[in-house]
Amino acid sequence: MNYSAGTSWQVVKRFVLFTLAAVLVVLAIPSLFYNSATTLAQTPKVQAPNASNVVLDWNQTAIKVTQAASAPSTSQYRALAITHAAIFDAVNAIDRRYTTYAVDIKAPAGASIEAAAAAAGHGVLTRLYPSQQADIDKALAATLEKIPEGQAKTDGINIGKQIAEKLVALRSQDGSDAKVDYKPGTGVGVWQPTPPKFATALAPHWGKVTPFTFKSLNQFKIPDQPAVNSATYIKDLNEVKSIGAKNSTTRSADQTATAIFWTASTPVIWNEVARAAATARGNSITDNARLFALLNIAGSDAYVAGYAVKYKYNLWRPVTAIRNANAIGNPAISADPNWEPLLITPAHPDYISGHCVSSDAPKRVLQRFFGDDKVKVSLTSPPNVGVTRSYSSFSEIAKEVGNARVWGGIHTRTADVQGGALGNQIGDYAFDNFLRPIKT
Repeated sequence: MNYSAGTSWQVVKRFVLFTLAAVLVVLAIPSLFYNSATTLAQTPKVQAPNASNVVLDWNQTAIKVTQAASAPSTSQYRALAITHAAIFDAVNAIDRRYTTYAVDIKAPAGASIEAAAAAAGHGVLTRLYPSQQADIDKALAATLEKIPEGQAKTDGINIGKQIAEKLVALRSQDGSDAKVDYKPGTGVGVWQPTPPKFATALAPHWGKVTPFTFKSLNQFKIPDQPAVNSATYIKDLNEVKSIGAKNSTTRSADQTATAIFWTASTPVIWNEVARAAATARGNSITDNARLFALLNIAGSDAYVAGYAVKYKYNLWRPVTAIRNANAIGNPAISADPNWEPLLITPAHPDYISGHCVSSDAPKRVLQRFFGDDKVKVSLTSPPNVGVTRSYSSFSEIAKEVGNARVWGGIHTRTADVQGGALGNQIGDYAFDNFLRPIKT
């Protein structure tokens, strides 16, 4: 990765100093980092899509709608998964080359594939975010006005509407809005609310949301978390204590900027990466319908699995561990009651990393879909005072996510590594078992 052309090292240093100052201010509003989707949350108007590739257009529309709703990353991935599963089934009903995801409808001959995709995206988003219907309607109108009037257009719209309605109904009882009575613990190694606001646990129910693909966590290999007095855990903790401290002397300016960059929402980032790759490879509408459906159902399922693991092990965060390290009983780590991380710690357990599991799943889908690891993409985050970073491979992006969470002081290394390993398994499972080519 590198900084965009024309950015001098002095500019980078000034940016980092400015951003570190901003982090101190942000201590008063920790919700900025509690879930990464709110970091990027804006209230933009939905822009008229470009009819040249309706799937990419409606991906951007869905991203804007979820951002405007300040959806947490878990909910954002779910909404994108439902949207793109509907778009895929609508496109596939007309250009039948793959197995259906959930809704199998036979389209009339000649139905407009663009109209079907747009109507499916519109139908899902207006049901999930009815308060934004006016803007979503405008996006639909902008797509449809470029399609000639006639039976083909009408048939396409009807296909998209039917599939959206059925798919939203199928997901309406998936447990995403469940309430659970979660009480944090107080013992050594057990998750507790973290400073500065000591917020209640985020989405403790999410691990029980119905997945889009897998049936049970038992399908995947997930190692137990390291014992808190083990050599592995103490090594991880000392790494975070040194490089992840707010006033670290071992973290470089580039590492600081990277940590702040990756407060970004993983659904936003990985869908942007996918759009860049799809555009560069010249994907068709059908190709993109399949790609974005696979990417987002895998990404959503990664969060479901990740949160199930989080609340199974309930491991305390580094800030709690470092401040109370003497209670661990291992002389290789000493307590620092005043230690602070660079970033504000998200309000959920350490093991495993949600950012890593929800990055490696889409990364694996992209690698499998394109048959290689190559991508040329530049990304900017956060949006208002952001830095641009450039990448040449999907794996480079995912690796940086894991490093960034350690450099930010909010995750241990093993939590990141095992989060990534689980994400890879979920990505492979989705790709191997869903939206498969139909054998002729």
